[in-house]
This record gives sequence, structure tokens and C-alpha cells, in this order.
Amino acid sequence: MLDLVRFELKKLLVRRTSLIACAGILVMLCGIMTLNIVQTKTASDTGEVLNGTAAIAHQKEKAAAHEGVLTVERVQDEVAAYQALAFSKVDPADVAGLSDEAAYALMIQAYDEDEFRAIYDSYYAYLLSPWKVGALEPYQVAAQLDDGAADGFYEAVAGKLQRTLDNDMGGTWTYSDAERAYWTEKQGGVGEPLAYGYAGGWSDVLACLGFFAFAMVAVCIALTPVFSGEYQDRTDAVLLSSRYGRSKLVAAKIVAALAFATAYFALATLIIMGAALAFFGAEGGDLPVQVLSLSIPYDLTMAEATWTAVGIAYLMTLGLAGLTLLLSSKLRSQLAIFAACAALIFLTGMIPSGDNAVLLHALYLFPINGLNDQVLFNSLVSYPVGSFAIDLVGLLACVYALVLAACVPLAARAFRRHQVV
Repeated sequence: MLDLVRFELKKLLVRRTSLIACAGILVMLCGIMTLNIVQTKTASDTGEVLNGTAAIAHQKEKAAAHEGVLTVERVQDEVAAYQALAFSKVDPADVAGLSDEAAYALMIQAYDEDEFRAIYDSYYAYLLSPWKVGALEPYQVAAQLDDGAADGFYEAVAGKLQRTLDNDMGGTWTYSDAERAYWTEKQGGVGEPLAYGYAGGWSDVLACLGFFAFAMVAVCIALTPVFSGEYQDRTDAVLLSSRYGRSKLVAAKIVAALAFATAYFALATLIIMGAALAFFGAEGGDLPVQVLSLSIPYDLTMAEATWTAVGIAYLMTLGLAGLTLLLSSKLRSQLAIFAACAALIFLTGMIPSGDNAVLLHALYLFPINGLNDQVLFNSLVSYPVGSFAIDLVGLLACVYALVLAACVPLAARAFRRHQVV
């Protein structure tokens, strides 16, 4: 059996078209991750635009200046300090009553560049986000906070979740009672107090999740001829009439295909995660995923959230591998098989959803839409199932595990029962 598996793996690896496509996609991923590092930009404390590793180093420095546990006492002090900074030259009552544009014009006129840059520090936008409504700027949020409001920091975090649920995705999706209970319980399980710090490498991996779609395409290209290639080469008659043609050989083909998919996905993961963690840094993996956004209702660390997302991408890859094997056992045209798989991976990302949240929920189940950290962890995407609810992370895992479990035996059955012409 092992000899058969090795033979089938060798057949996968020596096909010139597949080899060129798979190698090319790995090279492309290397290029994408290099550009991801080189094109990183940020502004220094003096307003200078920094690029690449200099920008990354500055991001680390800024995050390090605010790292630590967000106790209520600390939040009180920092909100008070921000209010003192933002309203040293402007009356908060004047800011609170203005539109976004008018408030911005007032602030930029009142403060010099260094002061204005400090007021716009992203950390304060993060800290004040639980009280933010709409598109208000940080100083507008701070202007509306009464004395002592910061005492209820974690209550405000919980309250924002309820406001988000009340908003029903802009009125396009009505959360069921089961969904509301699910998300409320999920958020209630987040440990307090939270901690803040730098986790740039892990957040960059999450931001690059969509690139795993290219690895899925490569796997589909390589696995397309597993069965259909035998039909096209007219070797199916010989194989199926051999002693183990309908048993061990079929099993070896499937094992080899899934082993190849696993190995190729591991290489893609090494490139994407390796580049991000090497240049952005691997520190911060033990920080809560809430360093990305206080609105995230998952009790996960950054490392756990990242590996969960990568695990979902791996299940998607295996599910699509199983689907490719099934199509390969049914169809002779390798082009038709690849076109079908590529459409599921990429074309589903081009379907306009408009304000149709039902369609959007369906599209999230496909790789190019679902592999997004904002969608996976921060958008409260859930699906009611009777009196229960399941989130997108759980449903993606279930769907692609079921696709794999269903397609693999069907592919084996179809090839075994193939009628040689």
C-alpha cells in the first residue's frame, strides 16, 4: 500500500503543468509577502512617512508605550489624560455639538501638528471605541463622556455588543433570540481585565488569510488529473482490471492526494506565517484577540485566533481537495474540473451582495469571502438553526469537514464503478 501511495505521489509531482503551477504560486506568495513587508507604512512622531522595517519598528515602539493590563483604574486615568490633552484649547461642549467635518476643522485650527498628531493617536481611538457611535472621531467621543464614565469601561464594551445586535447589520439581518443569546454569552466569557500590547506579526497573518485561496487553487490544479487523467490517457481499463485496481489503488490515490494537499498547504503556511512573524515579530501571541478590536466577543489569544483561522483555511483546502477528486472521478475534462473549483474559490468573491444580508451570509461560506479576520471574529456573523445558533467559524469547520467526508468516498465509489469504454 505504501508503495502505491509513493507511486501516486510521484505521479502528482512529475506532471509538468501541475508542477509549474504549484511552484509558480509558491513563488507568487513569496512575492506577495515581500511586498506586504516593504509596503508597510506609518507616520513617525514628526510626521515623516516611514516604510518597511522602519515602519514596523515604529509601530512596535508606539504599542510598547501603551502596553499593559487595562484595569478600570488605568482606563480612568488615560481617558482623563486624553480629555485634558484634547480639550486644553477647545471647549468639549463646542466639539460635541458639531458635525464631524466642523469638529475636525476646529481641532486642526486650534492645535499645532504635534498636538493634533497626539490627539489622533490610534491607541486613544481604541480605548474610546466602546463609547463610539457611528463615525465619531475620538475627541468627539471623549467630549460626550461624563465624569466617571470610564468607571464602566467593561460595561461599555458589553453595551456596544448589544447596540451592534440591535442594529441588525444595518437593518438587513434580524438576529434571532438564539443568536442574541449566543453572542451575549460569548462576550460574557471574555476574561477581564484585558491586556494591550504589540502583536503585529499575528495580526498581519490574520490580515493575509485571503492569500490561502491561492494555495487552494494550486491544490485543485494538482489533483484535477488524479482520476480524469486516467480516463484521458485511456489507462483506466488497465488499472481497473488489475488485481488491486478497484481497492488499494483507489485508496492510494486518495491518500496521496490528501497528503499532497496537506504538504502544499504547510508550505504556503510556512511562507505566509513565516514572513509575517519573522519581520513583524512573534511577540504578543499571548495577548487577547481584543487587541485588534474591543468589540471581538471571542475568549482567544492572538495566537489561538490565528491558528483557528489557519485551521479553517486548512479544512477548506481539504474540502476543496475532496470536491476536486469527486469531479475528477466523474468528468473527463480537466479544464471543466478546474473551472468549477476556481469559480467556487474566486468568482464567489465577485458576486455583488448589495444590502442582501442573506446572500452575504451564504457567500461567507466560500474561501475568498470567509477568510477575513474582520468577518471571522468581528462581524457577529451567525446562523440560526432552530432554537440554536452557530457562528461562522463553527459553520465553516462543519461545512468543509462534511464536504471532505462526503466527497472522498463518493469519488472512490465513482471510479470503482466507472464503465470502461
